[in-house]
Amino acid sequence: MTQTQNENTQKAKYTVANSLVNYYLAIMFSFFPLFLTEQYAHARLDKYWFYLIATGILVISVGVCMALSHSEAKRLGQSVPLIKPLSVTDILMLCFLGFAVISTVLSPYPAEAFLGTGGRNNGLLLLLMYTLMYFGVTRNYVCKDYVFIIYLSVSAVIALLTVLNFFYIDPLGMLDGYDEATIADFGSTLGNKNIIAAFMCVYLAVAVMTFVVTENKALRIVGGIAIAFAYMGLLSADSTSDILGLAVILPVTAIFSARRFDYLRRWTLAMAILFLSGKVLLLFATAVGDHNKGFEFLQQFLIYHPLTFVPIAVFGVLYLLLLFVGRNGAPRYPAKAVRIILILLFSIGIIFAVGAFCYFSFADTKTDLGNFKKLLRFDDYWGTHRGFMWRVSFEEYAKFNFLQRFFGAGPDTVYFVLQPHFDELLKRFGDASTDCAHNEYINYLLTQGALGLTAYLGVMITAIVRGLKAAKSHPMALAFIAAMIGYLAQSVVNLYNPIVTPFLFIFLSLTEALSRKKSLD
Repeated sequence: MTQTQNENTQKAKYTVANSLVNYYLAIMFSFFPLFLTEQYAHARLDKYWFYLIATGILVISVGVCMALSHSEAKRLGQSVPLIKPLSVTDILMLCFLGFAVISTVLSPYPAEAFLGTGGRNNGLLLLLMYTLMYFGVTRNYVCKDYVFIIYLSVSAVIALLTVLNFFYIDPLGMLDGYDEATIADFGSTLGNKNIIAAFMCVYLAVAVMTFVVTENKALRIVGGIAIAFAYMGLLSADSTSDILGLAVILPVTAIFSARRFDYLRRWTLAMAILFLSGKVLLLFATAVGDHNKGFEFLQQFLIYHPLTFVPIAVFGVLYLLLLFVGRNGAPRYPAKAVRIILILLFSIGIIFAVGAFCYFSFADTKTDLGNFKKLLRFDDYWGTHRGFMWRVSFEEYAKFNFLQRFFGAGPDTVYFVLQPHFDELLKRFGDASTDCAHNEYINYLLTQGALGLTAYLGVMITAIVRGLKAAKSHPMALAFIAAMIGYLAQSVVNLYNPIVTPFLFIFLSLTEALSRKKSLD
């Protein structure tokens, strides 16, 4: 089939349901992250209800379209199965929801588990909507570039607001009337710095891989600009989770880009843009007199240290060299060998980081690590007392009965699980309570048990594996997978919420949609 014939076939197949899915994505990528009714006072609930209503409309309207289409096919005598074969990811998604239902039924707090009112609204209702959205999108998605131009552009606005708010510039009056602690911790239209960091990790991953893989020049230009805004927004989020996300996103996107010579060349340019934007942020900081909320030491290094001119020069030279080598067309390029080398280097980096963490946490607890102590030495005070919350979380899980170990205490009920430790939390750290373990995987273990966590990981892993296979035919799958990996990396020290987590499930759905399309090609 020629390219023109294929395009005409795609146009013929573009149904009302396909349009509805893309309109939904455009709304979620634009109005959703910007929507607030009263500054930050109701940010989480604003986004929660927005997602429920928008997704409810999508599910009902797409469901009607699919039912009418099936009825019309039957009327014409066509044999169309009502339920098409399920992929392994589909089955695991249904298992994830099914285990959540059982967890809610068995929970001592069923009402709170259903609505998530004891935590961040990540109850059974939200998980149900994630699942319905997943099946609606995976069955009806057709890629349209305008959707991602909207996503990259609107997210740039959010990144810009993050930077401005970090330097106490508040064009929207979002911080008016708040105390100093809230002003120091909140920004843009999303909320606190951990939520912003999670958003920026997803945004940066999509921006880099879109710039690398798209053949649409307008989208690539927007992607290049988005890389700069995403990196500046990520640094201004000033959270440990953004550095963890960055440390994973850069090598993962390099490995993905090594698939093709032209992808790798564009990736080097993307990295030059990324590190150069850090110096743009430095110029801005200098222009406004460096009056800011105070950067953590790694963010401070990436912005201010002269050594960060080195990657700008290295990636700039590499790009020019690859441009010169490929001036007469793509050379013979050992893609597999380059990927293997990058994977080995990334694996060595992970082993080294984990080894250093374990050594300084358990073998050598005396050496003065300076600023790196908060990263490399695990104790109750590690990661803004995440160490304490992780420790007591496992202690409480060990107390669970047989069924609770498999199904948990009920979706988003960590508040009730950790309640026995609130007095100690207040005395030692000044926090009266907590509704999360500040690790998404521990949260799922406590709330949905070993089976719920296993199903969740299974959904993500199988979607990524299937998406990588589909990427040869549908390169944008690499952008969607990178977004998922960026989110999953930062969630090691962060938490699920109805502000950023919907984007994980959106990009999961888009990845699986392209995998299904690959199986039909």
